[in-house]
Amino acid sequence: MTIQGPDSGPEWARWSGRGTGPDEDDLDRAFGPDTASVASPSNRQRVRRGSVIAVSVVVVGVVLALVLTTIIGSVQSGVGGVFPQPQAALDRLRALASDVDGVQRVQDGRSEKRSFAGYDATAVVVAAPGMSEDRQTALVRALSAAVAQADGNGVRVGVEVRFESLRVGVTKDAAVSERRLTLARSLATIGGVSAVRCSWTADGPSEDPDAQRVEVVTAGRGQGLGAVMAVATDRTHAVFPDAEVASRTSF
Repeated sequence: MTIQGPDSGPEWARWSGRGTGPDEDDLDRAFGPDTASVASPSNRQRVRRGSVIAVSVVVVGVVLALVLTTIIGSVQSGVGGVFPQPQAALDRLRALASDVDGVQRVQDGRSEKRSFAGYDATAVVVAAPGMSEDRQTALVRALSAAVAQADGNGVRVGVEVRFESLRVGVTKDAAVSERRLTLARSLATIGGVSAVRCSWTADGPSEDPDAQRVEVVTAGRGQGLGAVMAVATDRTHAVFPDAEVASRTSF
């Protein structure tokens, strides 16, 4: 006869939680006897999760579409220097300059490619004759503002404004443009000088001191021409150091 002690038998096993077989241990009580104890999502939960994923995909798609549309529109408009539109810049400049008080007419401009995604666009503005110095200065300031609006997007814009015997380059920097005008007036007072152009070099519209070019029209020859150019060079370099200075017989 087998005598069961107080620590043996099925009753003790059930009371103690030790179980009677290899599959009945503490893990059964904690996690369940099999994988069926892991909760499976209901149909409603599956539908909800699927809906959230679908809505997220749609939202991301809409955002990407908007971003791509903006990028494509920017590229087509020349933003950031990618596929710039020099003719569009010239058209804007022409419209803005034509509305400036004192502008008689805006001549057809021209554009020149400077780099892979860079252009220079320049136009000629003819001012009304007989303008006072104050009106000339006001006109240069207004044209500089117009250039600043048309400049950019991979296109560098400049204007040559013609005041009868003076030709002045106007860029988006109003202060530099006014200095060109003041210098042109000063050079025009040199004996033997009949006309002056204060603009930029062949590298295009720029405010850099060494990128400026001055041309004086004079009939002087020999020592007379040398004297004229010496004065013109001194006055020019006092305003724009290292600027080019040249003479011409006419414009």
